[in-house]
Amino acid sequence: MSTAARPDAVRKDCRHWIGAESRYCRSGDGVRHYLPGHRCKLHTPAALQGKPEPQPGPGWPSLKPDTS
Repeated sequence: MSTAARPDAVRKDCRHWIGAESRYCRSGDGVRHYLPGHRCKLHTPAALQGKPEPQPGPGWPSLKPDTS
């Protein structure tokens, strides 16, 4: 199947459904992939539960590029 047949495979916007507004968020700022799909910072699984985002630690990759 080509990417033309699957537009979600190319698009990197928030796919959180906002039921009260009957629409998807579609924000493109700071979007990351989670198990339920691509989510912006407002709609991450932790944010929806009212919890802080997990911080990098042992076993978590650093977001800073390796300068060595």
